[in-house]
Order: sequence, then C-alpha cells, then structure tokens
Amino acid sequence: MQLPANPESVALARGFVRRKLGADHPVVDEAVLLVSELFSNSVVYSDSRHGGVVMVALADCWEFIHIDVVDAGGSSFPHIKRETTTELESVAEGGRGLSLVDQLSARWGIVNDAEGRTVWFELMYRRADVVNESDAIQATARRAACTVAESLALEEASHPLKPDGQMRWLGRF
Repeated sequence: MQLPANPESVALARGFVRRKLGADHPVVDEAVLLVSELFSNSVVYSDSRHGGVVMVALADCWEFIHIDVVDAGGSSFPHIKRETTTELESVAEGGRGLSLVDQLSARWGIVNDAEGRTVWFELMYRRADVVNESDAIQATARRAACTVAESLALEEASHPLKPDGQMRWLGRF
C-alpha cells in the first residue's frame, strides 16, 4: 500500500496491516505497532515528507511475516537510540521506533538505494489452528494469491490500459 507521507496516513498504514493479517493473527499487534513506528519515522525524517509517499509491503510466510516500509530516504541514517534508564524515564518520545523493531523482531535491516530507503523486519509466529504443515502451506498460498489479485486490480485501476489492451507499467517492479 502506498500512502502520502503525512501523519494522517499512519493510521491507514496500521489499518492495512491489521486487515491483511486479520484480527486473529498471532503477531498482528506487534506488526501494527512496528509499522506505525516505522511509517511515522518516514513521515518525520525522510525526504518523502516533502510531498512524497511511503509504501508498506507485507508478506505472510509459513512461520514469519516480512514487512517493508519504503520511503524516499534522506540525509540522515536511521539508528537505534540508546539511552540510560534515567533518560528513558525523563523523555517519553522520540527515537525509539528502531529500538522497538530491534526488540520485537526476529530480524530487521535497512537498505538504501537510488530509489530511496527500505526498513524491513520479520516477526516469527506459529499458528495455533494449524493441524499440519500441508494445510498451512495451502492456506498461505491462497492468501498470497488473493493478495496478488487485489494488487493487480489496484494496479489496473490506477494505470489505464493502452488502446491495444496491454497494461502500461509505470515504475519498477
């Protein structure tokens, strides 16, 4: 999901993750929290804040979810803010988003390229309702197929067809 880089879009990004994972997903709350933190960081610190966009991409895999938050990058590089206990008690906000990502995720990282910056993380989970691995893989494949179909429908709606009926692709994959 691609959204304008403004504070109002943070709630939309949270809602996107909650809808895609579903209320019963084992790590939905952690995923929503971390996306909220990273999206907020993009809105406040990245070059996207100058009228650009921030994108959230989510993949629900067999035993983990992978989420990317992509923005236009910027002159500063995201880092974990390390503080003493006294500083944590006296300052209630600012600079703790990556610290939460570091504490809650199994893996995470930052990738900078010519297009911007991607901060990604993975949350491990195990579904309680899975009886066997084969059923879980089939369920994941069905969810992936539905997500691809929804994405293609959104892409089709936002990019008109050429007269010959071929889709015009704008941007990179």
